[in-house]
Amino acid sequence: MSNQTLTRQARIKQRSAERRERSRQETRQAILEAATRMFEREGYEGFSLRQVAENIGYTPTTIYLYFKDKDDLLFAVCSQGFAEFTQALQTAYAAHSDPLERLRALGWAYLEFGLSHPLHYQMMFMQRAEWATRVFDARGQTEGSSSYLILMNAVVEAMKAGRIRLGDPTETTNLIWSGIHGIVSLALSMKGIVPKWEESEVRRLVEDYFQMLDKGLQP
Repeated sequence: MSNQTLTRQARIKQRSAERRERSRQETRQAILEAATRMFEREGYEGFSLRQVAENIGYTPTTIYLYFKDKDDLLFAVCSQGFAEFTQALQTAYAAHSDPLERLRALGWAYLEFGLSHPLHYQMMFMQRAEWATRVFDARGQTEGSSSYLILMNAVVEAMKAGRIRLGDPTETTNLIWSGIHGIVSLALSMKGIVPKWEESEVRRLVEDYFQMLDKGLQP
């Protein structure tokens, strides 16, 4: 057999493998998209692999070829939420050069994500908060830690610029984060129960929170 024939066979084999991999990725993405739609509609309690499979015309066995169980599939759904959350913070960070405005922008981005993705937020930071530190890639990085570092970098820069008092950056970051997280969490859990936690009131409360931070963190 000539070298040319061997080369042609190798190319055919490679293209075949590439087609199989594309098909596999497309199937996985179809499952993930269907799972995301179902999660956003039904939440954690109403979510099942069987219903996801029925929604896209697959058998549950097919789902198990790509995701080992319900938690694995939901984690994949939430990993997209973590990526979107981190991107929202990165965009807010890059949009402002003033350190204080940057901190406020990060707070608003955090709030907007929580209000616009309530089920994702509750799963990511309340029901399965341990997912925020789960390793996403071989480098040991996590989306949860990336979003935290964005806020911490903004805190450090505000300290260096003399816009907020010097102190332990981790403590100050935790102070800002816990306040916003608390407001968002209460807004989601109390919506429809306590009138003051309707969206318009939540936004006013966040603005009041920022004003208290401005005064409390003055250098």
